[in-house]
Amino acid sequence: MKKKIPLYFKYTKPKVWSLLVFVGAAGAMLAIDRSSPSDWFFVLLAVISLSAGAAGSESVTNVIDRDIDAKMARTRNRPLVTGNILPRNGLLLGLSLIILSVFLLTLFGKFLAASLISLGIADNVVVYSLLLKRRTPWSVILGGFSGGVPVLVGWYTVTSSFSVLPWLLFTLVVVWIPVHIWSLAYRYRDDYEKAGVPMLPVVYSEKISSACISFSAILLVAFSIIPYFLGENSTAYILVVAVLSAPLLIFAALFVKEHNQKSSFNLFKYSSPYLAMVFTLFLILKFV
Repeated sequence: MKKKIPLYFKYTKPKVWSLLVFVGAAGAMLAIDRSSPSDWFFVLLAVISLSAGAAGSESVTNVIDRDIDAKMARTRNRPLVTGNILPRNGLLLGLSLIILSVFLLTLFGKFLAASLISLGIADNVVVYSLLLKRRTPWSVILGGFSGGVPVLVGWYTVTSSFSVLPWLLFTLVVVWIPVHIWSLAYRYRDDYEKAGVPMLPVVYSEKISSACISFSAILLVAFSIIPYFLGENSTAYILVVAVLSAPLLIFAALFVKEHNQKSSFNLFKYSSPYLAMVFTLFLILKFV
């Protein structure tokens, strides 16, 4: 049994959901009232619920996508494909984690957060993976809602107060999703084409795809700057974001110019730390 735990944990794709849990934790910490120590308990509740929900969601999508994974070189060694995990066990794990995530939030009276995490999971599992991924290159846009939901779940697990801040950060993550997924899909477009998945780089030419992905990167920078103009942060924020954004814009420009797999992957590799650093900056400015 002990040998199975690392296998099942890897099966949930923690590399995929760990960043989303982090932005959810950031959303929770940004909602903290410093005069209320009990808020930290709800931060922990948000992290546990988001981890369970995200891991469960990825586990269920693994079952849905197992035929696709079997056709792609990048994913053909995943546990469902190799037979190390049976589909029914993977599905049972996923559904159990999803139920746990919603139950925990409901148990402590966080009904709005529970509703939001339910919508996010439905968007990822049903809208993106089950209905759209195999049908349209715009599935990433229509299914991107789920990526931003953790921020809202984190915020509304800690407080019921409305603020524009979590919604700005929600939008920032939603805008980040296409840059992150499409730049990776560009590198592995032969895999996606072989598997019959109509990702943007599969459906459109290299020139058009690189332009769309790079434009998404520019949008990401724009939405990173917006909080400053809405009075959510200080001059230090805009200066640091400018420094962080420079490499992203350079990678985007090189991608448009070269539109090859190397420049696409460079954009992909920087997109995750970029998002993490912007959220970290918000936390630093709140607590320092």
